[in-house]
Amino acid sequence: MAAVADHMRVLAQWGELDPASEKEGFGQCLWNAEANKQCRKVPESGATTLIECLESAKNAQKDRRATGWREVIQVHQVDEGGAKREKIQLANEYKWLTYNQYYDRVYAIARGLNSIGVKPQTKVVIYAETQRDWMATAFATWFSNGQVVTIYATLGEDGAIHGINETEAEIVVADAKLLKILAKVLPKCESVKHVVTMTQCDTELADKVKSESKVGITSLDELIEQSKEHDFKPAVTTPEDVAVIMYTSGTTGPPKGVVLTQGNVMAVVAGVEYCLKGAATPDDVYLCYLPLAHIMEMAAEVCFMALGLSLGFGSPHTLTDTGVKLKRPESIGDAACLQPTFMVFAPAVLDKVYQAVQAKRANLGFLGQTLFQWGLNSGERHFDKGKVGANGFFNKFVFEKVQALVGGRIRFMITGSAPLSPEIQKFIQTVLSAPVRQGYGLTETCAGSCIGFWGDNSTGCVGPPTVSAVIRLADWPEGNYKNADLENPEIGMRRGEILIGGPAVSTGYFINPKKPNDELALKNKEDWIEIDGARFFRTGDIGQIKPDGSIQIIDRKKDLWKGPNGEYVALTKVEAALKLVEFVDMPMCYGKVGAEWPIALICPQKARILALGKELGLGDDFEKLCLEEKVVTQVSDACKKACKEQKLVAFEIPVKYALIADLWTPENDMLTAAMKLKRPLIATKHKDAIDRCFV
Repeated sequence: MAAVADHMRVLAQWGELDPASEKEGFGQCLWNAEANKQCRKVPESGATTLIECLESAKNAQKDRRATGWREVIQVHQVDEGGAKREKIQLANEYKWLTYNQYYDRVYAIARGLNSIGVKPQTKVVIYAETQRDWMATAFATWFSNGQVVTIYATLGEDGAIHGINETEAEIVVADAKLLKILAKVLPKCESVKHVVTMTQCDTELADKVKSESKVGITSLDELIEQSKEHDFKPAVTTPEDVAVIMYTSGTTGPPKGVVLTQGNVMAVVAGVEYCLKGAATPDDVYLCYLPLAHIMEMAAEVCFMALGLSLGFGSPHTLTDTGVKLKRPESIGDAACLQPTFMVFAPAVLDKVYQAVQAKRANLGFLGQTLFQWGLNSGERHFDKGKVGANGFFNKFVFEKVQALVGGRIRFMITGSAPLSPEIQKFIQTVLSAPVRQGYGLTETCAGSCIGFWGDNSTGCVGPPTVSAVIRLADWPEGNYKNADLENPEIGMRRGEILIGGPAVSTGYFINPKKPNDELALKNKEDWIEIDGARFFRTGDIGQIKPDGSIQIIDRKKDLWKGPNGEYVALTKVEAALKLVEFVDMPMCYGKVGAEWPIALICPQKARILALGKELGLGDDFEKLCLEEKVVTQVSDACKKACKEQKLVAFEIPVKYALIADLWTPENDMLTAAMKLKRPLIATKHKDAIDRCFV
């Protein structure tokens, strides 16, 4: 923890307001104190483009480890619960490319892509799960000043068709296993001329796709080999050139393509670099497993490569020893194998860790449970004093096995993409004995707009803006959030919708000039606002500026439900309380227009419901148990108790609850790829359950 301690001493600056920037309804600008009211656009290396950034990292790190991966030994089909399940047997060691070797591979892929037509402004779709050659392909595209179009691997046929056709992409680089989906998609995508698979694909399927779609299909390694004699000259790239069109897996409507320039991404590198100064070093190891089609992971990987870290690739399905696709006992989890020192989490992942550890804790026996609770109490006391973890005894003898789940070497963690429950932040920081800090940003601001300071244990806090961002709060009278709340003695802080400005802010949503889109054109006018010549993005998030100059996210405009007496209920706030209940896997709070109370849909913990069914003598049919009145009542009572313990007021607490047997996932389109609830779709699917709750 020495590096983090140094960081705490060196980076003690917070945010400061600029009184001269006050505008009616928009408050003052909040800057990082170190930014000196001038956002940084480039990192210390001076790199202005992504290729310059990669070259700088290569020159600085040379033969140090850059990217690592585990080789697949065999894919097994295993009987599990009466069905065949895919289980992957992986090598229990990582293979590595040095920064020099990685650069050479990127250049070879760039030459190959250029040989099949990638040139300035060519759209290259990357349709794949996170893996070593995902970012290598992106860098290779940027060598020719091409534009990377990202599409989540979980979006399915419609999402792929939408992204390809809207951008008129000519090249698709995909997972070999996604070729089955592409086989159905390509006949509807006339712009595509070539498909490149990241690994060798099924020859029979490739031949079928070629004959039916008249599209060339090559693996990356074949493309590299075939283009060895191709005359390739990298293109000239500027900060204003488009680097990425990132399709967000929105919670409503079709995905929108956010346009990010080379300069946008480099500004984020500058901001994150400063935040991690004195904390992250080239000796650190980062585990890459979140979707690279999500801005948080892409920004993280570019930033960590710029800082010279070693990046090891894994998968959410094989992350720990209990990974659902991991072949046991032959293979250990990615985290145990890599032993990372730095991880980035979506809060939904930490929710799962919390629930898994709590489930195991229940089986420890009286002495084990008592020691575990004493350890948590020790960690909470330390947390309140600004310290990290429990005392040495509990850290060594009680929490060591929990720490082993993620490799046992974690030194710091960042969460982002959604709010993190204060209780889960304290819990994870205690059992893993490492700082947990929240970051904040959106695809439209290239992520990394704020990052919590390592020395600050505040919950619900995302820190000050980075040195590459500036923030204003806009009054939102309808929700009763105003900058004037600073003068209210009961509040004492400016409050309002968060507007983010600075060089990392996107140029807008992609609109094909041949295919006008009035809805997106309107959003490009309404979602961005210009104040005194500076461009800001309206986030829709409600924040408040603490006296120390850091930001707290306290609400979300579109996640509010207005009660019968005009009171507002923040649905995500209620859901954060429900996540702490032992029976709950994933909750969704719902408020019906004109209704007298909110309700909650609960995807329950299957094991806990089955145990409850046995205890009540109701059998072991999970779907039937979710409808049993005695089961629903017991879960409801636990949920109401948790809400009261979290000090929710009466009108915020759901009155009725419905248990949903079908888990919500990105695959069934109930969640985005970033694990956010698709509220309208969930509400539509479970309309009958919702209607029963309002009877």
